[in-house]
Formats: sequence, structure tokens, C-alpha cells
Amino acid sequence: MKDKGSTGCLAIRQRYIVLAIGTLCIASIASNMTVINFTQICMAPRINNTGLHLQSSINETAHSSSAFDNDQKAYIQWAAAIGTLAAAWPFHWFYQQYGARVVFFIAGAVSTVATAVMPLAHHTHFNLLVLARFFQVCLQIPHSLSDQTFQGVSFGADFAAIGLIVVNWASLKQHGLFISLLSSFSQISVMFTMPVSGELCESRWGWESVYYVHAALSGFLFVLWFYFYRNNPTKHPKMTEIELEKIHRGKGDVEEHEAAPIAKIMTNSVMLAVWLSAFGELMMSQFIVMYGSVFLKEVLGFAVNHTGYFVAVPRALHLGFKVISGIASDRIHFWSEKTKMRLFNTIALMVSGAFFCILGYLPKDQAHLSVIALLVIECSTGFICGGFYKCATLVARQF
Repeated sequence: MKDKGSTGCLAIRQRYIVLAIGTLCIASIASNMTVINFTQICMAPRINNTGLHLQSSINETAHSSSAFDNDQKAYIQWAAAIGTLAAAWPFHWFYQQYGARVVFFIAGAVSTVATAVMPLAHHTHFNLLVLARFFQVCLQIPHSLSDQTFQGVSFGADFAAIGLIVVNWASLKQHGLFISLLSSFSQISVMFTMPVSGELCESRWGWESVYYVHAALSGFLFVLWFYFYRNNPTKHPKMTEIELEKIHRGKGDVEEHEAAPIAKIMTNSVMLAVWLSAFGELMMSQFIVMYGSVFLKEVLGFAVNHTGYFVAVPRALHLGFKVISGIASDRIHFWSEKTKMRLFNTIALMVSGAFFCILGYLPKDQAHLSVIALLVIECSTGFICGGFYKCATLVARQF
């Protein structure tokens, strides 16, 4: 640790560098998992359809512009879900034993490799694609069955990493800022993945280049993570006493390897309400991420490259409202924390839910109304940062 007098430009801002690198790494794993949701609309029809596949009608395959039939699409999404569930508790244990620096780096490495081999798996056998998908999602926690399974395992590492970065590196006054940025990995990933995928799919390099670009970027970011991140701020070579005091101000002393009281957490009424809110928000946001590009292209009739931008813009607005709500939650002092969390959570879930229902009844020949509804949904859900996201971190401190 540097002495108290080391006050250069970034000498007392190491936590912001950790925040930036952590946000980009988490978003990178999310991008690796999300990319198949877009590329399936620009992949050429597959010749080898053997493997985990139920026979579909010839007419269904002939009239589909997707590389996969409905059964294969279901396997792709199942692989991601199974991977996430399978990795949740193992990652919780590994993070407790070894910290986020090594464990999250390994998760990123697996996600990178799984993404890089997706084109080969697609051309070889559908089962390999599903397996890679499984490992991508397990590492992203908290897209075909083989490759998609590997992607799922990686996704499982994301949510736990968010909690560790906030707990170890954020000051109490900056919880809202850290949570808003770190939990914006889905929006950041879509803002990058969808436009880039649309342009690369239409380029001479083809859809395969989408996976290679994502894998290269992911590998670079996780090398930065391993080089810069430390599990404990006191062990960071560039940490100063001034910044360390800011990070620890107002925090109680907790034993570093104290066992988590799982039973108390799972029976706490407030945490149950947080999980219920998270379930509703994630159901909606993941539905848009998974099927937004297909909806815009197949139902509303947008071109492939335009589809990428029309998916990315609402997510960008969501990110903006998320950051604003996080900062506002920290800065507003004339309401109690309970009042702020209730208000923000109501806006995030009730308004977005109402417009999601409206979206289902809008005629497809009025595409602009559907896009407006998507914008309202994304903007309103941005308030979750000041709602159940912040509630979870504040309530969890008692455990």
C-alpha cells in the first residue's frame, strides 16, 4: 500500500478503475452468451441437423429464416438456464474459498474459449453447440446445447462477482453508483453485441466473425482483470490510506471467511420480496434480450443490420435511467431509504408490466408504436437500481 501522501490523479481512485474493468468483464460474459440470440437470424441453414433434435415438419424448416427449428431453439435456451442453475452454488463456494480474482478469471477464460469454438461447433454437430452454450451461462451466473451449456456456466459467475466488488470496493455512499454500473452488464452487452453483430453478419466476413470478435475482446478484458483486481483493497499495490479509509468508512468489522447464514437469508421476508421482484424483472428483460431481435425482424420486418440498432437503443436508454436512478437514490435525502426503494421498485415493475401487456396487442403494421412501447419498458425498468437492487445489498448487511 502506498503512503498517505500519494495523491496523484488516480492515486485515490483505484476503486473506479476496478469498477470500470469489472463492469466490462461482466458485460463481456453477458455478450458472449447473448450473441447467439442475434446470429441465429443471419446464420445459413444448417446441413447437419442430427443430435438433440426432434423431427419437425418440412414446411416449418423451409419457411424459417433461422438456422434452427423450434425444438433446437428450445434446447439452446434450456442449456443456458441449466448451466446457470448448475453453477450457482459451486461458484458461491469457490468465491468464498479463493476470492473473485482467480475464480472470475477462470470463468472468463472458459466463456472466451466457448465463444471462440461456437462456429466450429455449429458446423460440426448441434450437440457440441449446446454444450458450449451450457458453459457460457454457468460462468455468467449468480446458447445451443453444447456450446450454449459452457456459456451458461460462465454466466453463473457474473452475479456473485457483482456482490463481491460492491462489498469489498464500494464505499457506503457509493453503493448506488457501483450497483447501477455493475448490474448494467446486460444493457452494455446488448448495446455492443447487437449493432456489431448486425454489421458483421452483413459483411464479407460473415456471422462467424461475430464470435471471433467477441472472444478476442473477452480474452483481453479478463487479462486486465487478473492483472489489476485484488480480492482485498488493502493488498492492492496502488491503494492509498486515504482511499482505503473512504472505502471502509461506516462499515462494521466482519470476519473474512465467516460462513454465510443461508437458512436465515432464505427465510427472511424482505429477501423473499427481493427475489420475487428480481424474478419478474428478469423474466421481462431476458425475454427482450432473447427474442427482441427475432421480434423486430420476423414480426415487424426490420432489416438485419437495422434490427441490431433497434435492440441496442432501448437498452442504452435503460442503462442511462439505471445510472441516474442509482445516483438519485444516493443523493436524495428528504425521503427515507424504505420510501425511495418502494417508489423506485413500483415504477420499475408496474409501469413496465403495463406497457408489456400493451405491446402484445399492438398491430404489427404500426411498428413505430411497438418500438415506443419497448422504449418505455426499458426506461421504466431502469429504476430497479434504486429499488430491489439496492434493497438486497442493504438488507444483506445484517447477515
